[in-house]
Parts: sequence; structure tokens; C-alpha cells
Amino acid sequence: MITITGEVRKVLDDQYTDSKGNKVSQAVLVLEPASERKNYEIYLSAAHVRNGAKEAWSKFQGHTASIAVSLFVNHEYKLHKFNAAGDGYPLAAPEK
Repeated sequence: MITITGEVRKVLDDQYTDSKGNKVSQAVLVLEPASERKNYEIYLSAAHVRNGAKEAWSKFQGHTASIAVSLFVNHEYKLHKFNAAGDGYPLAAPEK
């Protein structure tokens, strides 16, 4: 597990329709670290969104916070992706 800390820039909806025609709500959290210009995109699953993590992150916009993530890597397709670990809630309170 990895911890990413940065300023919360955006919380984007990432909704899709499954094979049964049901809409599944997911979200993408965009964090900007203090030491780099590259933003990190962390994916919140449908379970995280159902449990209120998306709303919690929306309240943190403009503040610095941390999140525990797992890194998914696929060498064949040259893909990497950060997925929120645990409950998907912020680990650190926002700075004032």
C-alpha cells in the first residue's frame, strides 16, 4: 500500500453502465503533490462512492490531504492505475 499526499483539485464522476443496463457510480480523485507538477488520479470504486467517500473528498477541495492507495500495473499494455485502498476516506485532516 502507498500513501499519496497532495492538494485536492477535483473529484470527477466516472459513471458507467454494466452489462445488465444498471448505472454504476464511481469517481476519480485528482491530487496535486506539493513537490511536482504532475497530478495523480486515484480511482474510487462504487463501494467507496456508496459509503460516502466521494462527498467527503468534495469537502476537501483546495486543501491538502492523504489517501492510501494500491498500484495496479500492466506491463503488456503499459498501464498503471492508483486505486483507493480501505474505505477510501482521507487519512489526514485538511491544512488551514
